[in-house]
Amino acid sequence: MDQDQRGLSPQTSKSSSHQNQVSRSKEFPLDFFIQKKFMTDDFKSILEEAQQKYSIKSIHISPKNQIPELEGQAFTIEDSGENKMNTKCDAALHIIQLLQEKCKQQINIILLIPEGIVSFLIGSKGSQLAKIIEETNAKITVNQPIVNYSPRTVKIVGDHSTIHSAIRAITKKMQERGISSEDYKKVPETLNPQKVSVKTKLIFQSSVVDYILKNKNEIENKYDVEIKTKESNEIRLTQKCKLKRDDKIIQLQGSLSNVQDALSSLIRRVSEYLKKQELEIKIVMPASFASKLIGAKGCQIRELATKSKGAQIKVLSDKDETDHDYYCIVQIAGNLQNKQDASKLILQQIECFKNGGPIMDSGKFLNEDNLNQISQLSNNYEDHKIKRQKSSSQSERNSRSRSISRRKHKHQRKRSVERRSASSSYSKRRERANVLSTKMIVSNEVMHILEKYHKLSEYKERYNVDIQADDSRRNSESYLRLKGKLKDCLIVIEEILNEQQKILRK
Repeated sequence: MDQDQRGLSPQTSKSSSHQNQVSRSKEFPLDFFIQKKFMTDDFKSILEEAQQKYSIKSIHISPKNQIPELEGQAFTIEDSGENKMNTKCDAALHIIQLLQEKCKQQINIILLIPEGIVSFLIGSKGSQLAKIIEETNAKITVNQPIVNYSPRTVKIVGDHSTIHSAIRAITKKMQERGISSEDYKKVPETLNPQKVSVKTKLIFQSSVVDYILKNKNEIENKYDVEIKTKESNEIRLTQKCKLKRDDKIIQLQGSLSNVQDALSSLIRRVSEYLKKQELEIKIVMPASFASKLIGAKGCQIRELATKSKGAQIKVLSDKDETDHDYYCIVQIAGNLQNKQDASKLILQQIECFKNGGPIMDSGKFLNEDNLNQISQLSNNYEDHKIKRQKSSSQSERNSRSRSISRRKHKHQRKRSVERRSASSSYSKRRERANVLSTKMIVSNEVMHILEKYHKLSEYKERYNVDIQADDSRRNSESYLRLKGKLKDCLIVIEEILNEQQKILRK
């Protein structure tokens, strides 16, 4: 199987073979991080008490593991003695119990694991991690890596016994494989387009492929890439992405930056060759990346469209077929510059997914308090969505009932008049039900952005929704009153959520 089919970069496969030669230990220190809001003034004495109670060699504060821009303390439970792992887990439980008793709230803990063990812990398609979550009933999140920070953060949420079970299950899985010094040395690196080797597959009409092959020598020499055709049976496309009779697959191989430049040149050349005929770009991508590229409620794909200044991007994929052996298609339409910009961004995003996803600038986004407001808005949106679904199902049931009644009593004129009357009143009720009047709470920071860039007036004109900003503001919150059709109001709410997400990313 090709490297691009496995989703591994050359660096990854090299380090994997090297790891087979190094020795791994079944006993290793446990590293944790406690956020400041869960800590007490006597935190050090709690660590000392746990050390003495369980006869651990050392439990100490670990400044080297401090998460950037996240308030709290990292600490290490260290004892190299044989069969000490369960004892170290029990000591961690004791610390969690004491902190929970003193701060009188349910706490969560961040387990710090070596970067080199992450893929093994998650397992193929997340199977290992899913099994641990199912067995322990804990909420476990393996967060994205943080730039210039070697440990990977694993957030565990639950009561103290659930957290203890999760820590034990994770450490047991780590012991099965063992930890080497290489695992600790591995540091997440940002994607380097000049060093990452890629094999990008595209779908074009046979006439376009013939034109590309005629000019391939010039492009290969200029951009240092290799161009060749691929047979359709070499790639397993999802049901929704079946090739047309006239379609052919072409592959560009080289460094990411060279392939991006070569593809931009090809798009320009082919567009000139076709003249008035529209060129549609179809990029082949692993089907498992479809949901990542689209993002929550389409936020990711909208951002790519915005960055490419209006390109129309569409992901063709079946929801049920997310197996790594399957591929889907990303369609790009628009003017020449749109296609070139969007193609570059999508190729980079795909390689980013293959190499483990984006790297965070700091650990401040691990603090759940930063997400409270957006969660509140998201819940508000979901409530309206549920109401709309209930209204739709009720409408379908009423429609079926009326249809049966018409067939049964069509010979009775009186019943016919009554049906028309009932239908008319139902339509009026439906119109009234489709009108939504609601109040929305947003942060002052979001409100400032909405007012600064005249977003509210833009939404009002575009979606025909009456939006009024309430002058009474309290603390860091503002109020918005929305009134209009249910569907249009939900779209406006989603637009405001997207503005919130942009601020959180910054």
